[in-house]
Amino acid sequence: MAGVTYSCPNCGSYLAFNPDLQKWKCNSCGSIFDEQTLLKRAAEYQQQAEQQKAAEHAHEAPAPEPAQPEQNTGSQVVYHCPACGSEIITDETTVATSCYYCHNPVVLEGKLTADMKPDQVLPFSISEEKAVDGFLKWVSKKRFVPKGFFARDQIKQMEGVYYPHFISDCIVDGTYEGEGRRSTVVDTGRDIITTTEHYAVHRRGMITFQNVMRPALKSEDRKLSDGIHPFPLEDVKPFSGAYLAGFVAERRDMTEDEATADVESELTNYVTPLLTESVHYNSVSGSSTASLVDKECRYTLLPTWVLTYVKTGQKVPYYYAMNGRTGEVCGKLPLNKTKLRLWGLGLAAGCFILYCAAAYFLF
Repeated sequence: MAGVTYSCPNCGSYLAFNPDLQKWKCNSCGSIFDEQTLLKRAAEYQQQAEQQKAAEHAHEAPAPEPAQPEQNTGSQVVYHCPACGSEIITDETTVATSCYYCHNPVVLEGKLTADMKPDQVLPFSISEEKAVDGFLKWVSKKRFVPKGFFARDQIKQMEGVYYPHFISDCIVDGTYEGEGRRSTVVDTGRDIITTTEHYAVHRRGMITFQNVMRPALKSEDRKLSDGIHPFPLEDVKPFSGAYLAGFVAERRDMTEDEATADVESELTNYVTPLLTESVHYNSVSGSSTASLVDKECRYTLLPTWVLTYVKTGQKVPYYYAMNGRTGEVCGKLPLNKTKLRLWGLGLAAGCFILYCAAAYFLF
């Protein structure tokens, strides 16, 4: 398995995907390449490598040592940077990272075997600088965060990460059985007559659900992950390793069945409101059943900015996630308890004064 860098055709330096441009940019010479040009160059490079390998076999040459061998060290994997040869140590699920020495973006394509290769990817559209600005703006709107707790110079661990998800389109066979009641009231002058009619309600429908999302990484924090939904899935692209250049990417460690095991039970909860929304009775009660008829999953990488914030003097770090397309932020913020108490006392005092003023004028 080999690490791959995408090189600039003009100067040979590395290329990284630029969220602002939605193109690939060389940080050395400033050249910019669109997807078609870059993928064409990558395909030509791959073809040349395959031809060279075939020629070596044809001459019965001794099999060369891999240029970037993989070594297992517990739960981590060691690669060699194709640019400088330094060791790159990653987790078993990591498929894209950067060299710690030369900072070249490296895509570990050897991990993307046929069964592990994503179907599609949603590219970043928010750059790191904009992500930091968006995070600080989000914090500034929170009333009870300690003043001066968050500062730009403290944000040193923001990473753009592609997290693996299964996105499913499902067809559910839903049935609802219940009773509807319609009541009328007549006032005769002497009596009030209430008439209640009871109706048996039976409804059945084939219901289609689209873009049901589940994380495909066991270690992913579901609270943070779910808190930054939704993603604009209409903008997904067919998968290419080039989109990972310049970011960290994780490979799934869950099967489709494991990740989507609870989808059927979740969708069952939607059957009753969907099948009864057009029932025109005064009241209706009953129960529903549902069975999953068909499910089509797409293995997709979604963009997330991940921030680990460590304030000087604090023992416990704070973790945040930002949607790499919409800028939605999720995470637990510290509270200034003194400020919160003072605000509560002020609110109580204000309510007491208003009550006294109202009592004075009314009584």
